[in-house]
Amino acid sequence: MFLSTYTPQLVTALAVLTVAGQAISLALLALLLQRVLKKGETGEAFLQRHGLLLMFIVALIATGGSLFFSEVAGWSPCKLCWFQRIFLYPQALLLAVALWRKDRNVAWYVLFLSEIGLLFSVAHYVEQVQASLLPFTGDPLKPCDASGISCARTEITFAFGYITLPLMALTASLMNILTSVLVLWKKR
Repeated sequence: MFLSTYTPQLVTALAVLTVAGQAISLALLALLLQRVLKKGETGEAFLQRHGLLLMFIVALIATGGSLFFSEVAGWSPCKLCWFQRIFLYPQALLLAVALWRKDRNVAWYVLFLSEIGLLFSVAHYVEQVQASLLPFTGDPLKPCDASGISCARTEITFAFGYITLPLMALTASLMNILTSVLVLWKKR
């Protein structure tokens, strides 16, 4: 397919967005720590106005990227990738409706879905790092080994030395967790 020729460029673009997302996550964490330490509210007003939009953009890019990789690039998701998608895809829809209705309470649902998705992403990424550090054992019980559907068959094998599909999902989940907490904090 014509679009699949752009897969390497999309991989690079999403890897760059992952690094940007990690930088944004650090900034969100700093805002959260600042709030906990009660040293001001810089940036919180922005998140109060645009937090739902930020979470929607994150969920939309992550959903679109994963659909591109499976439907256009032809990369079949492994078992853990599917679990991460299960907790990611509804966020885009929930946030779209919440933006339309201006319903900030959706942050509770996004927080819950993102926390579970984060757990799967962390487990998956740890498995990938361990597999890269240890010799391949060929264990068919591992959801991401080369004997079946495997993330090792994608073109994202540690882009920039550390970014994989699960780390991209982890970054999206972390961004939405931190943004949800900051959006909800003001409501209390």
